[in-house]
Amino acid sequence: MKYGTMSYITSDEGILMIKKDKRENDPNSGCFTLPGGKLEPYEKGLYNPEGRLESSMREDKDEAGIKPLNQVLRGTILFDNKDRIFPDWKNHEDFLVYIYYSIWTRKYEGELKKSDEGIPCWVPPKILPSLPKNKGDRLMYEWLMHDNFKKGKNFFGVIKHKDNEIDEEGSWVDWF
Repeated sequence: MKYGTMSYITSDEGILMIKKDKRENDPNSGCFTLPGGKLEPYEKGLYNPEGRLESSMREDKDEAGIKPLNQVLRGTILFDNKDRIFPDWKNHEDFLVYIYYSIWTRKYEGELKKSDEGIPCWVPPKILPSLPKNKGDRLMYEWLMHDNFKKGKNFFGVIKHKDNEIDEEGSWVDWF
């Protein structure tokens, strides 16, 4: 299993997303996705509880050029990929992702800028369904825009894949 972080950053302009460049062996190649990536070895483990937050902030800086200063852990998603077929990802594994949330305010450092990952942009929520994205991300965005999330509840979810689709019966979310 791999471990990672993603940042759900919202503002009056929309949701901060990365329009990913086309790349080999990347399940999000050519898609719109949240800033995020894999945890480095030093960011994991019992003795570094701040490691996940540090990862989220590092990925935001690397991918979008900014460092939000008000991020809060709001969810965890297990992407269950063992039965999935990925055309652009040869070495797929399950991925446990920590979701950090912040509202874009003047509490940040840096400016949005293109990176090796792609182009950062603000996406209005109403056009999100029409953008190219990884199929498993549909449920994630539904959870992030759900009334429970807006009311401050946290979540744990599983997004299970079967072949090239989401396994709706095997996917679920718990709110707390």
